[in-house]
Amino acid sequence: MEQKMTRREMMGAGVLLVGGVCGCRTADDPVAPRCTCCSTLDVEPESVTFGPGGLTIDLLKAPSLREVGNAAYVVNKDKALELIVVHAEVNRYCVLSRLCTHGGQVISFNRERGMLQCNNFNHSIFELNGNVWKGPAEKPLKSYSVVLIQEALVISI
Repeated sequence: MEQKMTRREMMGAGVLLVGGVCGCRTADDPVAPRCTCCSTLDVEPESVTFGPGGLTIDLLKAPSLREVGNAAYVVNKDKALELIVVHAEVNRYCVLSRLCTHGGQVISFNRERGMLQCNNFNHSIFELNGNVWKGPAEKPLKSYSVVLIQEALVISI
């Protein structure tokens, strides 16, 4: 008996063939992603301190952010805080929400593109100022003020 494939099944198979769904963060070992599009790691916890109105990242304790082109997550569930920090250029850092404005999925820094992208199907892409470069997201990512003071990032939240 011949079995027919539904349109939905065919589209799902096509998505898998072109790599539409990024499984990096859902891999068995989220610290060792399987591709380069979603390889953002968490910032070293000992580098982060919270104060009134913001947080400070001690760059001497955060090797994940030392090199230009690196990025790291700052997540604090108690404070409902989910950020991505990108070392964009020498002495320039960008801090944004790490959740896509389209579906709430995690955003990663794509070093090759120099942009942020959603880890979900269809990869919304954002510029480092948070603006949407490619949808389906329509709203920009929330960005946060960040100041480099000596060897520390001071982020207003």
